[in-house]
Amino acid sequence: MTRPLVALVHAAPAAVEPANAALREAFPEATAWNLLDDRLVSEADAAGGLTPALRRRMLGLIRHAVDGGAEAVQLSCSMYGPVAGLARQLWSAPVRGADDAAFAELARRGRTTAVLVSSLDSALAESAGRLDIAAPEARVLPALAQPAGADSLAVAVRPHLPAADLVLLAQYSLSPHAAALAADLGTEVLSPPLLAARSLRTQLLGAA
Repeated sequence: MTRPLVALVHAAPAAVEPANAALREAFPEATAWNLLDDRLVSEADAAGGLTPALRRRMLGLIRHAVDGGAEAVQLSCSMYGPVAGLARQLWSAPVRGADDAAFAELARRGRTTAVLVSSLDSALAESAGRLDIAAPEARVLPALAQPAGADSLAVAVRPHLPAADLVLLAQYSLSPHAAALAADLGTEVLSPPLLAARSLRTQLLGAA
C-alpha cells in the first residue's frame, strides 16, 4: 500500500514534534513532510494579527505542499486556521486548520463545557472566538497558563473544573502535557494534533 504523504505546515518550531508524534501514534501509515516558516507567529504577534502578506506566505507554503504531491495538508498553528479555509477553495487536496478536528469533536458532543487553555493571551482570545462559532452549543471557559508547563496548566485549569466536562489545549506545543494533565486533574484532556491525525486517517484511508 502506498503511504499517504501528509504535509505538516508549521508557523513555530515548538509545534513540529507534537504534530509528528500525533501522526506517528494515530496515523502510522502516513509519511510526514514538514514545512516550517518560523517567523509566521512572531510577525503575526508583532502586527497584532494576520496581515494580507502573512496570509500569502502561508498560502505559499500550502501551495508548495500541494505542488509537491501532498495528499493532505495539516496546519499546526491555530492562528492560521482561517487560511486553511481559503486554501480549501483553491486546491482539491484536504487542507486542515490546526484545531478543525478538535472543534468538530466539541460540536459533535453538543452541550458540553470545555476549559480552553493556552499560554498565549492573543491565541486564547482568537481560539475562543472561533470555537464559539464552530461549536455554538458548547460553553467555553478560557484559561491562560504562563509559562507553558504542566504545573502552570494545572493551576490555570483547576479553578474551572467544578463547572467543566473536559479540557481543550489551544496550542500544539501544549499537547506533550496532555496525558500528565489528565492524570493530575482526573478529567478528559483533548489534544488537537491527535484528533487531527485521527481525522486525517479516516478521511484518507476510510478507517476509524
